[in-house]
Amino acid sequence: MSLADQAYQRLRDAVREGALRPGEKITERDLAARLGVSPTPVREALRQLVHEKVVERVGPRSLRIADHSASARSQIVEAEVRLSALMARLAARSATDAQLAELSELLDRADRLVAQTEQAVAEQGSEVELADRLTAVFRLLRQFHHQMEASVGNPVLEGLLGQARAFSDEERLDLTIRLAPERAEAFRRRYREHRGLLDALLERDEERAEQLAMHHHREALIQLSSG
Repeated sequence: MSLADQAYQRLRDAVREGALRPGEKITERDLAARLGVSPTPVREALRQLVHEKVVERVGPRSLRIADHSASARSQIVEAEVRLSALMARLAARSATDAQLAELSELLDRADRLVAQTEQAVAEQGSEVELADRLTAVFRLLRQFHHQMEASVGNPVLEGLLGQARAFSDEERLDLTIRLAPERAEAFRRRYREHRGLLDALLERDEERAEQLAMHHHREALIQLSSG
């Protein structure tokens, strides 16, 4: 892991744990001193955090930790839901047979991991083992969504969706691992929805793909936002 990646992870952890508070003003130099690194990796980490809307620029050299109100978060969620649904509609229209086969293979791999995870739960496996399996399933599902979006072949829309995401993939993972034990059935239901979406894509049913994606992403983001 590079110094920039390490700085990014440590800053994200600091925001999540409250060491860096919403609305707090920050500078590259101060953060570098806190982390004991040079300003360069901190600058790269902040660039990513600004993209994810965890940090916001308020001037040429001024930064602060974002403080999203409930209404602002709700608007961001709605934007992501609608863009994700549009991308599913366009994927049903534009994805090649080879791309659809890759999406199917990703879900097959995820199914195998889910079966192993359910067995580990039944056998009361360790928390570390379960978290590792959940992480692996999560990354396959995010890969599924990202590859579906890429199959549209429209980098402008991909960029807009990337900017509109309410949570980064790492934030989603953190929340999923934390919430999964108490909301297991809801997560199972959402997991099964991926098959329905894939079926709509394979059948080139644009309307159904859009509606399924809209429902899936809205439920997922509402659940994560309440966590």
